[in-house]
Amino acid sequence: MASATDSPAGFRPLDPAPLTLRDGSPWCARYGDVYYSPGEGAQESAQVFLAANGLPERWRDGERFTVGETGFGTGLNFLLTWDLWRSRPGRGWLHYLSTELHPFTPPDMARLMGALPAGLRRLGEQLLAQYPEPVSGYHRLVFPDDRVSLTLLFGDATETLAGCHARVDAWYLDGFAPARNPGLWNEALYAQLARLTPPGGTLASFTAAGHVRRGLEAAGFRIVRQPGFGAKRERITGVCESLPQSVDVRPPWLRWPEGADVSERRAAVIGAGLAGTSTALALSRRGWDVTVLDSGPGPAAGASGNPAGIIMAHLSADHGVVSRFTLQAAEFAWRWIESVAACGHPIPRDRCGALWLADGERLRLRLDRIAERLALPHTLMQRVDAPQAAELAGVPLTLGGLYLPRAGWVDPSALCRGQLEAASARLVTGVQVSSLRRTGDAWHVLDANGKSVVEAPQVVLANGLGLPALHPGIETRPLRGQLGIMSPAPSTQGLRRILCYEGYVTPATPAGHVFGATYVRGDTGTDLRAGEHARNLSDLARVWPAALSNGAPANAGRAAVRYNAAGRLPLVGPLPRMDAFEAAYADLHHGRSWDHYPDAPCLPGVYATLAHGSRGLTTTPLAAEVLASLMHGDPLPLSLDLVEALHTARERVRQLKRRP
Repeated sequence: MASATDSPAGFRPLDPAPLTLRDGSPWCARYGDVYYSPGEGAQESAQVFLAANGLPERWRDGERFTVGETGFGTGLNFLLTWDLWRSRPGRGWLHYLSTELHPFTPPDMARLMGALPAGLRRLGEQLLAQYPEPVSGYHRLVFPDDRVSLTLLFGDATETLAGCHARVDAWYLDGFAPARNPGLWNEALYAQLARLTPPGGTLASFTAAGHVRRGLEAAGFRIVRQPGFGAKRERITGVCESLPQSVDVRPPWLRWPEGADVSERRAAVIGAGLAGTSTALALSRRGWDVTVLDSGPGPAAGASGNPAGIIMAHLSADHGVVSRFTLQAAEFAWRWIESVAACGHPIPRDRCGALWLADGERLRLRLDRIAERLALPHTLMQRVDAPQAAELAGVPLTLGGLYLPRAGWVDPSALCRGQLEAASARLVTGVQVSSLRRTGDAWHVLDANGKSVVEAPQVVLANGLGLPALHPGIETRPLRGQLGIMSPAPSTQGLRRILCYEGYVTPATPAGHVFGATYVRGDTGTDLRAGEHARNLSDLARVWPAALSNGAPANAGRAAVRYNAAGRLPLVGPLPRMDAFEAAYADLHHGRSWDHYPDAPCLPGVYATLAHGSRGLTTTPLAAEVLASLMHGDPLPLSLDLVEALHTARERVRQLKRRP
């Protein structure tokens, strides 16, 4: 059976909601309705949604509590819930999922936040600092100090919830009145609500329309009519009862074990680069005890030790899984880095924007197709000609291309150190991990001499290569890369943007202009080579000749080995027991229905975040959030088709489907 990742989803532009005020309250001309009752919005939301779902009492003792909402709108319900959590918190995390087909733009959201009461306005300012551009997909915002996450699902509510993996404890069924917004209130939506709600989960809504009540009851909710708020006659509350008809929409190889019990929340993370340190932080924020091991003398000893790297989405005209994942990952990475820096860890960085230059006819045609088909907001992408590119760059250029205003550079080694310090994780260095040994309910991490270095119920492979003997058939491939470093000169110090072409060059960083980098498949050498330095200089001179007007810099860069995998995406998730995996799915090529197959046989407690290639700064923070959510049992920050695209055994699944 084909999966969602076999074909690209394509780009679906959103139509943002224009901010209109009527009598001082937000008004939606599209649906001819108010976002909340004038003058009584906060009181109505507190009664109709929060109190009606038994909050805050219901979240008091749980490890996590998840609220789902249809219609984020102005964000008022979220801010009220967050504010209540701050004053009367639960023991674990509050996760808030909210759909929105017509989100406000950041400037309009800023106007709305500015009109809030002082107490909520402070939270609104924190929301604004992370609020995303109106682009379809999942957008996770994390507020670690309060143990709160917000996942915005921009797009059609039914479609976005169909790709959601979560257990929702309480629903706020908002959105506009059913008579004005009939496209929201339908049986397909109610089925998704039921799929995501465990028995005993609740819902509340301002509406008591008969077809809404009947639809929710048919989906498995027991609905009760309640007195309405203010002038409204009735509203409803509901409780989810047993749902034998509920269907697991995941393919069998995505049916992983549930999150770890409290007693098992100790993890050994192998690798202290970007992947390992970001995973350590994501787990520690959830209360895990983490030990990080590395073969080097300290963090970022490998490819993560480069003096600067780029955060930028890898866009494509068809907006397939690579384009979608890296677009979401790049935005998440900046939010993540700011949260690390806010803890007092200095991280040199500059979100200066990048110019993706049309370096050659093939790349020019590709960029033209992206500009024509990918209708991103101008705050994310702009088409520019050569004079516009030169003006943006601050240096002479003869090529146009695409301007990506939200790209930038970061010092990856500083980020690794900051993540490790923020995680308060133990670091064990100089250990060459050779294998794992299972004893009882724990794994022993063994060094090259077979000695146990650390023991933990959960292990994360984050060392690029992985442990090949542990996962035969899951391959990571070495890619040597050499970059150069050039001291700023009068002809280069005016550069204001990153230039991307067949290579890249940064504006002046603390180390200088960083440029490169080569890609040599299968090579694990880390020596500096004159030939690769010359190639980097040649590529740079082709797009920016003035950069070398004072002569070519010496070969004083850095070489390292990255690892990638088939499909140009990292490998993120549980590691299968490959012998059992092969046996379970040997006949996938027959195309039988998924219920013919067992759940994925996995190595208990072993996970991976591997093969990030040259995009580790962009992809590792979101990969860490995916992994920690899986391990802890939290709602996932990505739709299931993207989680499947990251699957550690995705290439083997593809081969098994095609086996003759």
